[in-house]
Amino acid sequence: MWAPFIILLLFGGGLSYRVTRFTNIKCNVLNPSYCAFEKCHLKMLGRGIVGLNMRFKLLKGVLNNAKSVFFAKFNGYRPFMFNMTFDFCKFMQKSNTELSFQKIVFDALAKQSNINHTCPFLKELVVDNFVFKEDIFKFLPLPAGEYQLQFIAGTDNIWMSTLSVYALLE
Repeated sequence: MWAPFIILLLFGGGLSYRVTRFTNIKCNVLNPSYCAFEKCHLKMLGRGIVGLNMRFKLLKGVLNNAKSVFFAKFNGYRPFMFNMTFDFCKFMQKSNTELSFQKIVFDALAKQSNINHTCPFLKELVVDNFVFKEDIFKFLPLPAGEYQLQFIAGTDNIWMSTLSVYALLE
């Protein structure tokens, strides 16, 4: 009785995404003397293709702490799978060795940004026309829905800015 449904689900692409795109981005500076977002917006690149553009400028200090929180929309955005605080500099030094949620995201960002070098980050972080592709989540089979990925950046465990990216997986 269930065999045709299971075969259709597995071989008919029932677990693959047909649409993955950004829906919103919010950049918030918690300490204006530390950093500034010069650019923070989404840009339509084509039919159904949305690119993320961000320019984060450090005014003083270095970026060495980060926190990533992953939310899913279930009657409001709720923490879903990942809520991790990590040493950003250590992560960038040994990011090739371990598979983690941060590695998947930063490997995808490295192609269209200047985030692909080790610490210290002294001046600015730039992301230009980053497109949300299906293969980013080949190691994370997520159900269809709306998601929020929040990055919180800081220096010496003092949080200075937040970046919230909203996405739709269908």
